[in-house]
Amino acid sequence: MFHLQADLYWPRFCQAIEREDIVNDPRFNSIPARNQHRTELIPIIDEAMAKRTLEEWKTRLADYKLIYSPVQTPLEAFNDPQAKANEFYDTFEHPIWGQINILPSPLKFTETPGSFRSPAPEWGQHTEEVLLELGYNWDDITNLKRKKVIA
Repeated sequence: MFHLQADLYWPRFCQAIEREDIVNDPRFNSIPARNQHRTELIPIIDEAMAKRTLEEWKTRLADYKLIYSPVQTPLEAFNDPQAKANEFYDTFEHPIWGQINILPSPLKFTETPGSFRSPAPEWGQHTEEVLLELGYNWDDITNLKRKKVIA
């Protein structure tokens, strides 16, 4: 339970998990106490949480007016409607793979929005260009390829 005012929610949380016996337990009746005795508290909460499905917990925690969020796999997080609503990813047309979803810049600027203009380079795609800019000539590059230093 990680609320900004966790002590305010503690009694309701204990009611929701049907463990009202620990509300005033000195090991758990304050944020510092719960932190100090977390190795004892975590199994208690785990045991209580294992008694219901996620859907049941969503309803129950909402009934007790508790703030919660389930732990999600990366795929679940990606498909979460809130992730879409907050534009946590964007769609990009890749020349080889077609339409793909990508993570855009987390910074959002009103007047200069970021965008993807090209895909990441393929392996070795710009090697010759870079080497030419660094002063290598075509004979040097051919020799490096022959020695399998570059592809």
